[in-house]
Amino acid sequence: MNSPTAISSSPKSLAVGVFVFLLVAAGSASAEPGCLETATQIPSPSRALAMATFAQQEHQAFGAQTMDAEGRLTYAGAWEAENFRATAQDLAPWQRVLGYWQATGVRLRGTDPDAALDSSEPQSIDNALSRVAVIDAPWSAAFISWIAQRAGLGNDEFVFSEAHADYAGAAWKAGLDEAANRPTRYAMRACDLMRTPPRVGDLVCQARGAGSGYDTFERIGEVLAQRPTGGEALPMHCDVVVGVDAAGFDTIGGNVIQSVTLRRLAFAPGTRLLDRSYLPEGCTAGATGTTGMAGCTDRHMSRQPWSLLLQWR
Repeated sequence: MNSPTAISSSPKSLAVGVFVFLLVAAGSASAEPGCLETATQIPSPSRALAMATFAQQEHQAFGAQTMDAEGRLTYAGAWEAENFRATAQDLAPWQRVLGYWQATGVRLRGTDPDAALDSSEPQSIDNALSRVAVIDAPWSAAFISWIAQRAGLGNDEFVFSEAHADYAGAAWKAGLDEAANRPTRYAMRACDLMRTPPRVGDLVCQARGAGSGYDTFERIGEVLAQRPTGGEALPMHCDVVVGVDAAGFDTIGGNVIQSVTLRRLAFAPGTRLLDRSYLPEGCTAGATGTTGMAGCTDRHMSRQPWSLLLQWR
């Protein structure tokens, strides 16, 4: 993804830039007290817990692939195109992924229940082509959309999409509506992950790749505040929080190392906030909360530009 382009110096562009800055700043400042109050005083609602439960069930169905707090793969589960089944009655991983896609409304091969098989095409070939479609299409947002749908969320409460940026953008705008005392039925608001403790059922998100330029809450917010649903691609990834304790929290995400994967993330010592060593710059000398390379834990595959918490309202 290209780095953010600089705003030109024309009066019109400067006016737009100032407006967006004020919009993001106002949303961040006004949402933060609500984010912290909700995180520390309000239990996760029942549908948030349901999302976490459905994610845990899918994690087990995929063979329980797991990453430890240092971002290392400690247990390998089944991958997306495998024919693995825990029992004879279970769906194979590739069939489960096709099911996730149905929540998005995108018709991937094998997801249309009304489509009749070509009588000249053997079942084995149809299955093989469906498995190829699963491999070729990133499905992490479809997974989140599916568990949200299973938890009972409606179209006015969640944007079911193949793009994380669509439902994250709707959460950002819901926070702005709250700040302006406008009514909204959307289930989540956007909060700063580095300042807000997560709860079970919340979503933790990142822009894909440390070089994307959208590596902070404010920077990704600038894009989400302007981007319409279905707009320009903004590569992201989100996991759902499935457990929280004094030392950290567990998340589950789809299409993480080609599976439904549980990831452990640690809190900074003495806090309920994500340790900054997970950020791309987390182990550089002078970074807040670290002591440079010598005192920093390497987070390997979990070192990502984490920035966004989608919090149940």
